[in-house]
Amino acid sequence: MPPIPKRAEHLLVLLIVAFAAAAATSADSDAAGTVPFYPSAEAAAAAHCDGTLYPELCLSTLADIPDLHKKPLPDVICAAVNRTEDVVTATSINCSSYLQDRSLSARDRLAINDCLELLSTTMDELRATTADLESPAGRSSGSGNGSAARSLGARRATMDHVMTVLSAAITNQYTCLDGFAYQNGGRVRPYIEPTFHHVSRMVSNSLAMAKKLPGASPSAPTTETAAAARQPFMGYGQMVKGFPRWVRPGDRRLLQAPATAIAADAVVAKDGSGGYTTVSAAVAAAPTNSKKRYVIYIKAGAYMENVEVGKKHVNLMFVGDGIGKTVIKASRNVVDGYTTFRSATVGKYTSYFSTYML
Repeated sequence: MPPIPKRAEHLLVLLIVAFAAAAATSADSDAAGTVPFYPSAEAAAAAHCDGTLYPELCLSTLADIPDLHKKPLPDVICAAVNRTEDVVTATSINCSSYLQDRSLSARDRLAINDCLELLSTTMDELRATTADLESPAGRSSGSGNGSAARSLGARRATMDHVMTVLSAAITNQYTCLDGFAYQNGGRVRPYIEPTFHHVSRMVSNSLAMAKKLPGASPSAPTTETAAAARQPFMGYGQMVKGFPRWVRPGDRRLLQAPATAIAADAVVAKDGSGGYTTVSAAVAAAPTNSKKRYVIYIKAGAYMENVEVGKKHVNLMFVGDGIGKTVIKASRNVVDGYTTFRSATVGKYTSYFSTYML
């Protein structure tokens, strides 16, 4: 190989220095919450899509975002998520149209209804993502005087939530398709499968971009995190009085109290001594979108039922008389015509739901 001419060597050194300076500027800009310099929208798209699993899809998603090279990364991710929401809406409309077909098999109909519910959950998770990224914690750099530690902690918690809901949004589509995993696989799946894969890939790209945000990547362990790692519930954050910090004081008191000392909002008893004889009836009667914990006390007994807690029934808590005393059991399975999604004995499709002594 012939030696590199002196002038070419100088150009090579200049290019290396320029790329290093651009990388440093980008890192500093991200840390400061400002926009790194990109000479064009194409250059910005290439930088944002670097590291995604589906770069061509990522580039096409970002292609029509106005002034892409002038936007901070949280705004870019929000724009990508908004485009994913549009695809989710179109996919939901498409799935609903198949329900109009009277020749549709019962299993296909059940699987499509699962898909519609899962698409609705995906939409909720995408909206939660944009809400997080548009919040002060989602836009702060975690730097500053006085409240720097609190700001950094809030940002990390927000980024953890973004990572969690986007990861869940990816898996929802595969849970939908699992509903068609029976003999012959149903005649609808081949038509809807490409779109569901498309949604998952769009969400995957948003997740990959979100991992570049300050606070999203795990940092070097500190004395505080090292101490937390030695606590029970490792991986759930700092502990306070034997519980993760994110467990609210009111919930902590409920979990520490004996069942007999908890003032229940509803009582379930097989012998009719409570307000309800089935858990499902008590759940159906619970208020929706509750701002406080709604406690359902389930007396000792074996309850043969499938309990579904819908997403509007938030802040529910089941309290039993103890392991082996209060038992909820059922036997739904795929062989008998149910989807995996519907086979759960207690199906929880909501936030802030907990069980105690069941």
